[in-house]
Amino acid sequence: MGNKKGVKKGDWFLLAIGLLAAVVLVGLYLNNGPAQSQESDSRIAVITRDGNTIAELDLNEVEEPRYFILDEGIHVCIVAENGSIRFLEADCPDKICVKTGTLTEPGQQAICMPSKTIVRILDN
Repeated sequence: MGNKKGVKKGDWFLLAIGLLAAVVLVGLYLNNGPAQSQESDSRIAVITRDGNTIAELDLNEVEEPRYFILDEGIHVCIVAENGSIRFLEADCPDKICVKTGTLTEPGQQAICMPSKTIVRILDN
């Protein structure tokens, strides 16, 4: 019968905890957000053949298409363009490496098993 309406001590406590959590989350976002986006902008591509590094380049700095033609053993041609890299052609039987398509994001890779050639964009 004496049901009070209004804000109780427990309500203030929950409100304070919620506001504190919101401030912490916003602070973490503002502190870490720009650093992550700068890292993800870096697109370092690495081409290896039989475990040996053939080329390493920043895809963001490629202004004109760059072709890497590897003729020793199974012929492959790789093209790097601004922000991307891909197997353009290969003399391997199944051409899975060519069918993989264009790589644009860190962590992506394409592999030509018969020629032992790997193209990947480094994961930061």
